[in-house]
Amino acid sequence: MWIVGALIGAFVGAAIGHGLWALGAVIGGIVGLWLNQRQPKPAPEATIHERLRHVENEVAALREEVAALRAGRAPEAADVASEAMPLPATAAAPAATDKDDWNLVVVPAVDEKPAAPEAVEELPVAPPPEPFRSPVEMPEWLAKIWAGNPLAKIGIILLFFGVASGLKLAAEYGLMPVPLRLFVAAAAGVALIVFGVAKVRDETHRTFGLAIQGGGFALLYLVGYFMLERYAMIGQGPAFGLFAVLGVACVFLAAKQDGPALAVLGLSGAFLAPVLAGGRADSPLPLFSYFALLNVFILVVDWFKSWRVLNIAGFFFTLAVGMAWAIDGYEERHYLVTQIFVVIFLVAYSAMPAATALLRAPGLAGWRDGMLLFGTPLIGAFLQARLMEGTEYGLAWSALIGSLWYFALWALMFRRSEPEIRIVERSHLGIAIALLTVSVPLAFGAQVTSAFWAAEGTAVLWFGVHTRRKLAQGTGLAMQFAAGVALLLGWHNLGHRLPVTNDAVLGALILTFAGLVAARLLRSLEADPTDRKDNRVPPALPFVWSMLWWLGAGLGEIERFAAHSLHAPYGLLYVAATVIGLEELARLWSWPQVRTAAILLLAGMWVAAAMTIDRAGHPLAGFMALALPLAFVLHYLLLAAHERTGTASLQTVRHLGAWWLLLVVLPAELSWQAQQLAPGVKLWPFMAWALTLAAGIALPGLGVRRGIWPFAADQGGYVPIGIAPPTLGLVILLAWANLHLAGASGLGMPYVPVLNFFDATQLAGIGALLLLSRAVDEQLRPALRALAAALAFLWLSALAGRIAHHWGGVPFDMHALMRSTLFQAILTIFWTVTAIGTMIHASRRSLRELWFGGFGLLGIVGAKLLLFDATGRGTVTWTATLIGVALLVLAASYFAPLPPKDVRDAAP
Repeated sequence: MWIVGALIGAFVGAAIGHGLWALGAVIGGIVGLWLNQRQPKPAPEATIHERLRHVENEVAALREEVAALRAGRAPEAADVASEAMPLPATAAAPAATDKDDWNLVVVPAVDEKPAAPEAVEELPVAPPPEPFRSPVEMPEWLAKIWAGNPLAKIGIILLFFGVASGLKLAAEYGLMPVPLRLFVAAAAGVALIVFGVAKVRDETHRTFGLAIQGGGFALLYLVGYFMLERYAMIGQGPAFGLFAVLGVACVFLAAKQDGPALAVLGLSGAFLAPVLAGGRADSPLPLFSYFALLNVFILVVDWFKSWRVLNIAGFFFTLAVGMAWAIDGYEERHYLVTQIFVVIFLVAYSAMPAATALLRAPGLAGWRDGMLLFGTPLIGAFLQARLMEGTEYGLAWSALIGSLWYFALWALMFRRSEPEIRIVERSHLGIAIALLTVSVPLAFGAQVTSAFWAAEGTAVLWFGVHTRRKLAQGTGLAMQFAAGVALLLGWHNLGHRLPVTNDAVLGALILTFAGLVAARLLRSLEADPTDRKDNRVPPALPFVWSMLWWLGAGLGEIERFAAHSLHAPYGLLYVAATVIGLEELARLWSWPQVRTAAILLLAGMWVAAAMTIDRAGHPLAGFMALALPLAFVLHYLLLAAHERTGTASLQTVRHLGAWWLLLVVLPAELSWQAQQLAPGVKLWPFMAWALTLAAGIALPGLGVRRGIWPFAADQGGYVPIGIAPPTLGLVILLAWANLHLAGASGLGMPYVPVLNFFDATQLAGIGALLLLSRAVDEQLRPALRALAAALAFLWLSALAGRIAHHWGGVPFDMHALMRSTLFQAILTIFWTVTAIGTMIHASRRSLRELWFGGFGLLGIVGAKLLLFDATGRGTVTWTATLIGVALLVLAASYFAPLPPKDVRDAAP
C-alpha cells in the first residue's frame, strides 16, 4: 500500500514543482501506511462471546417452542422468557455451519386427545438474498483509498504542495511583503485546523476533518521554519518554542480524537518544512535540534498510543531529510554535531521497545514491528560507517559500544517472564551478539577474531542449552563455524615459523576446545530424560567440527616440519594417539558414540600405507615397520573391547577394512622383499600374492565354521562380503600365472612336475576355494566348486606346457606350444586322465551330470586326436599317445561303463 502512495506522491510532486518528486514520494508513502492502518478491526473478543451467547439462547428458545408444539401445548411465558437466560455449557447447541441448518419446521396443530400423529412436513425456507456484488471487484489498495473521503485525502496533499510552491514563487518574484505572505499562510493553517476540529465531530466527515487538521499544522510548521531560516524574523529559541507548541497541539488533538493520521500528516509537514524552506545554514545544529524535538514528540505520543505508522514515519523522515542534507552539506567540521545527533537518534529509537515493554506502556504493540527493531541497528551501522571513515578502529569501537548497549537492554528484559515481551527480549540479544561479533574482525586479525567468535559461540550455545532454546543452540554452532571460516581466510597470514607453538596451531586448538565443549553441552541434553528431542541440536555436529580442526592442525604440522619419509608414520601415530584419547574421553563423558571415532585409525592406516607404497615402493618402509603393526594391534584391541561392551559401531566396516588392508600390505611387502632378493624372477611375487589371497579366503571360512574371532563376529561380514575381493583377485591371479609363468624358481633347482613351488601355490589356491565352499551357504557352494574345477583344469593344461618347456625344450609360448607334438601328446594324456577320472568318480557317487561332463571331455580328446595330433602321425610320440589313450579308455569302460542313474530316479 505504501508503494502505491509513494508513486502517486512522486507524480504529484513532480507535477507541482521541479525537484519535489522525492518529497511527494515520502508524503505518499506515509499516507499509504496510514491507509493501511485503517483496515476494519475485528470485533473484540467480549463482543463475539456476547453475540454467540445470544444466538445460543435464541436456538434454545426455538427448540423449546418446537417441542411444545409437538406435545400439543403452547409455550409458557416462562419458557419464552428464558430466551434471555444464558445456556449452560452442556446445553449449548452447536453453531450452524450451513444456511440450510436454519430452516424452520412447520408442525400442524395437535389435539390434546390421543390421536395418531400426523406426518410432519418439513418446508424449506428460502435463504435471504445475498447483496449484489459487482462482477469486477475493486483492488484492495484502491478500495482503501476510495474508502472514507478520498477527495479530502488527495486535496489536502495538493493544498500542501500548492502553498509551499506559492510561498517559494512569492519569495522569488517579490510578491507581497514578507510578513503578509507568512500571515496569510498562517491564517490559512489556523483556519484549516479550526474547520477540521469542527468537522471531525460528525462521524460522516471524520476522515475529512482529520485530513484538514493535518494540513493546517503542516502549513504552520512551514511558516515557522520560513521565519527562522529564510527570513531570520525569529531566533532559534522562539522558533523551537513555536514548533514545540505546534507539536504539543498536534499531539493533543491526535490523541483526543484518536487519529493517527492527524499526527502523521502534521509531523510530516514538520519534517518537510526544512526542505521546502530551502536555504543552507552554516551549522547543522538548528536542523538536528529541530529533528530531535520532533522525534521527542513522536516518542511521547507513541508511549501512549500503538501507532506503528507514526513510529515508521518519524524514523524514515529523519533519515530521509538528514541524508539529503548529508549528501549536499556534510563537512568534516560538522562531525561532532552530526555524531551527537546520530547517537541520540539511535539511542532513542532502540530504547523505546525495551522501555515500553519494561514499563508496560500502552504503546508497546507499536514497537514490536521488526522494521524498527532491526532497522535501527542496521541504519546505525550504515551511518557510523560513513562518519567513521578514515578513523582507525572507529567502526570497531562503534560496534562494541552498540553491542554493550543492546546487551544492557536485553539484561533488563531477561528477568521478566511476561510472554508479550519475549520476542522483543530475544531480538535484543540477537542484535547484541551480532554487533559484538562484527566488532572483533574490525579491530583484530584472523586469529583473535576466530578465537573470540568461538568463545562467543560457546557462550551462546551454553545459554541455549540452559534455556532449552534450539535457536540459540544453532546460533552458537553457527558462530563457531564462522570462527573456523575466519581462521581459514586468514590462514596464510598467520605465523608458521615454529613447530606447534605458532599462531595457526593455537587458533586450531581454540576451535577444537570450543567444539568439544559445545559437544559436551549438547550431550548433557541427550542424557536428560525430561528434555524433548526437538529442543536440542545433535552433539555430533560440534564434535566432528572439533576433530577436523584437531587432525587438520596436527597433520599439517607434521607435513611442514617432519622429514618427507616420516610423514606417513608420524601421521599414523598421531591418529592412533587421538583415538586413544577419544577412547578415554568416551569413558569420562559416558558417551559411547565417541567410540565411533575409532574408524579414524582404520582410515589413517589405509592412507599411511598408500603414501608409503607410493613413495618407497612397499608399505613397511622405514619407521612404518613399527607404526603400521602397532596400529593393527591397537585397531583389533579396540574392536574387541567395543564388542565386549556392546559399544561397537561400524562393526562390519572396521572388520573388513582391516582385513582387506592386511591382504594388501602383507603381499605387497613380501613381493617387494622377494624382488630385492631375486631380481627379475616373477615366481616369488606371484607366490606372495597368491598364498596371501588364498589364506584370505580360507581363514575366514575356517574361522566362521569353528567360531574363531574375529571371523565369527556377529557383524564381521567376512562371509560372503569379506571373501569376495580376495576370491576374485585369486582367480584372476591364478589364471594369469598359468598363462604367463613357466614355473622356474630362479634357484637353480630342476623342475619336477607338481612337486615345485609354482604348482604347489596353484594347488593351494584351488584348495582354498574348495575349503571356502564348505563355509558358504548352499547357493554359493556349487559356484565355488565349479570355479575351483575350472582353475584345476586350466592348471592341468598349463602343466603340460611347463613339462614340454622344461623337459622338451619347447619355449613357453602359446604359438610354440601349439606346434609342439610333445605338448599336444601330454595335453591329450592329461585331458584323457581327467575325463576318465571324472567319469569314475561320478559313477561311484551317482552323479549323472558329472559323468556326462567327463564323457564330453573325452569326446573333446577324440576330436583333438583327429584334428591336431593327427598331424604328427607315424611318430613315436603320436603312437605312444594313441596307445595310452586307448588303454585309459579301456580302463574307463571297466570302471564306469554306463552313466549312473540319478539318485532321484533310483528312488522307488
